[in-house]
Amino acid sequence: MFQKALPVWVPFENRQDELNSQLVFRARVSTVRGTKLSLAAVDFYRLWVNGRFAGFGPARTAKNCARVDVYDLTPYANDMDIPDEIVIEAAGYGCCALSTARQKPFLCAELTADGEPVLFTGRDFSCWRNVRRVKKTERYSVQRHFSEIWDLRIADRFADEYRVQTVPVERSIRFIPRGVPMPHCALVERTGYVSAGSFAPDETLAPQDVRIHAYSFAPEKEPDWGYFPDEEVEEKPYRFLNAQKQTVTAGAGSLPLELAAGQWVLLDLGRIEVGFIRALLESAEESTVIIGFSEVCDGKTLSFNKMNVQNVLQYHLPAGIFTGVESFEPYGLRWAAVYVKSGRITLDGFGLRTFERDMSGAVQRSFADPGLQAVYTAALRSFAHNAVDLYTDCPTRERAGWLCDSFFTGRAEYFFFGETPVEDAFLENYLLYENEGEFPVGVLPMCYPSDPHQNNKFIPQWDMWFVMEVCEYLAERHPEKDRAPFLPAVRGILDFLAGYENSDGLLERLPSWNFVEWSKANTWTQDVSYPTNFLYAELLCRAEAVFGLAGLGEKAARIRAYLLTNAFNGEVFVDNAVRDEAGVLHNTANVSEAGQYYAALYGGFSLDEPRWAKLRTHIADGFAAFAAADTGCDFCPANAFIGLYLRMNVLLQLDDPAIMRRDLVGFFGGMSALTGTLWEYRTPHNSLDHGFASYAALCLPLADRI
Repeated sequence: MFQKALPVWVPFENRQDELNSQLVFRARVSTVRGTKLSLAAVDFYRLWVNGRFAGFGPARTAKNCARVDVYDLTPYANDMDIPDEIVIEAAGYGCCALSTARQKPFLCAELTADGEPVLFTGRDFSCWRNVRRVKKTERYSVQRHFSEIWDLRIADRFADEYRVQTVPVERSIRFIPRGVPMPHCALVERTGYVSAGSFAPDETLAPQDVRIHAYSFAPEKEPDWGYFPDEEVEEKPYRFLNAQKQTVTAGAGSLPLELAAGQWVLLDLGRIEVGFIRALLESAEESTVIIGFSEVCDGKTLSFNKMNVQNVLQYHLPAGIFTGVESFEPYGLRWAAVYVKSGRITLDGFGLRTFERDMSGAVQRSFADPGLQAVYTAALRSFAHNAVDLYTDCPTRERAGWLCDSFFTGRAEYFFFGETPVEDAFLENYLLYENEGEFPVGVLPMCYPSDPHQNNKFIPQWDMWFVMEVCEYLAERHPEKDRAPFLPAVRGILDFLAGYENSDGLLERLPSWNFVEWSKANTWTQDVSYPTNFLYAELLCRAEAVFGLAGLGEKAARIRAYLLTNAFNGEVFVDNAVRDEAGVLHNTANVSEAGQYYAALYGGFSLDEPRWAKLRTHIADGFAAFAAADTGCDFCPANAFIGLYLRMNVLLQLDDPAIMRRDLVGFFGGMSALTGTLWEYRTPHNSLDHGFASYAALCLPLADRI
């Protein structure tokens, strides 16, 4: 896909050099009119042409592979009698993450005119260390990479002292087409602010009360994960802001606004937006500015430490300049506050450059009920934020491509567009995955591209959802596609699972992280998980139907027969059975709401049958009566993921518009009003913008029938 360009980077002398490696490539050409630029990179790049933002990428894919972006540069040509300038900022993070697969970084770029190479890496692009981006910073999150601190006091980033020599990367890289649409990038700007005030060290806080980092697991406990030792990180803006007390001194107003050291201003984008954070700043003197941001705000001051991310950007500004700062990576936020740590500035503007899926081609549906319409709009936006280059769980903490999430997001993409370019790429990434010994034979990562962590943890049920998605993808969305490329991955999973079948044919004591849903039900997955086995029976049936694998349907029938006989207590299904010291399985009294939906969806029976009348009644009332009764069971209600989404599928089967409307508006209405997006949990906890939640859109037509 490149004719002459070579993938290049600087050589590393040690492991720490690899961490947060930042380079700037530059080339000049007489004109970019009539040219195309092909780009591939690990991990990320940002493209500028004549000082104008032109793109960010690449689309992520499997380790040792690279998707190639192609840009038409004609719109960026200058009208002056001077050469056009191409600048590419490239980041090679060199750390493990859940949002990329760790590998040696590179940039490969080639400019062509009429199909012939004009400029290319390995010959024409000069390179400098990106000295304006501070290298030794804390991780933004353990799922992503390093936080951003910028030193714009370095006047000439292209000075000779920062120039470096690149060398060809010595490894085999498989270049493949981008495959997914180019992202939609538009400016969102705010000219007003919500409140302003002052900040100073909070003397009431003990040192142990200051949140010093925002990690869901400690990277220092996994040294190979990649981080800078704390004593080497000189600037810690997240810790600094967490130790400050904010005081409101003024209400709403309009920009521009002058701010001195110890002052802040709070801004509201109106709803969660995703993209590159921008601010227009004038520095009356040398200044340090910190931008804190969050998806929620409890009042007139900003709290940005309720999620395991370090939602801060820091900029060092020289005196006497007007500059527009813009984050290198995309983030998600509704609220932001600009804090002046030192110096004096004027904030002339604030906003964001969006980085999302272009939804202009999506089917636009209208609903008479304003509540349903709001949910649909929020579903569209949640999908747009999480379907740029692959299906992501959220655009904030992780930006990771999780299985199971993708099962629901895949349905949403097809519902919105009638085609599935992002799902195509997402599944292709998994087919390109090569197990290097980190997981048992046949097992796929729970999210990808990513690196395994915590003793190479994986989710067996997520591999089951992969088979479920692939079967549905081939049978319903793309029956014309060749099944052969998918068969090895499906066979690998089936063979792995078969190794855990007990004498009754049920899966028992599956290893690693077993996941049913985010509720107490997730503690009831051993020894024999009935929800897991209902799912197993369903995937066996689908795999036989799609891939012609004889015998799987018979095995599924035996599993279902056992479950309907042994897991049902006459009213509901229990969640699990455990073995006693004599090796005999006994049912527990554990009953989850989510478990009932696994059974209803994948048990091979109809809720219209008299045997299931009580269960149907409980489903209709959301298990309110069952939860209130003295049943002798340890009952837990469903959480949003995935219990609520399984419930929606059951309600679609019941074909009851009133119940569906009640549930959709009751559950999602507050979300769409507060953030304009849909969430992972019932309450504002962790990220409030999840890709799989866009599945709610598929249920709205039923709810709109009344």
